[in-house]
Amino acid sequence: MYKISLQNKDHAIIEIKWEKELTPEGVEAANREIAEIIREQSFKRFDLIVDMKDVVVFKPETQKAIVAHQAWLKEKGMNRAAVIVKSSVAKLQLKRTAKQSSHTTEQHFVDHSEALAFLIEMQAV
Repeated sequence: MYKISLQNKDHAIIEIKWEKELTPEGVEAANREIAEIIREQSFKRFDLIVDMKDVVVFKPETQKAIVAHQAWLKEKGMNRAAVIVKSSVAKLQLKRTAKQSSHTTEQHFVDHSEALAFLIEMQAV
């Protein structure tokens, strides 16, 4: 359903890998894991890699949970999100979700290394 990891401690980058069949309960569980990383690492601000390569489309109830998730991430200190996405339908959903959650710092990529390099480079600016 999902995987959460600390991608880069020095640059405060957390990674979420959303997988097929994500549910609102899965989004809530992911939030708890992210909150634990933020607490353990004492991150005041952090960046996020969101790997959605395997996601084609979210169900409406999951889409609603993702909107709340994005707003929650901003409250917790998320600076930027680099989203890895292949599906054009998923990309359209992401744009709508970002608009609904007032999330304006999201960039889309097709490759993990590009997404990570972007976040690290933006921290240097």
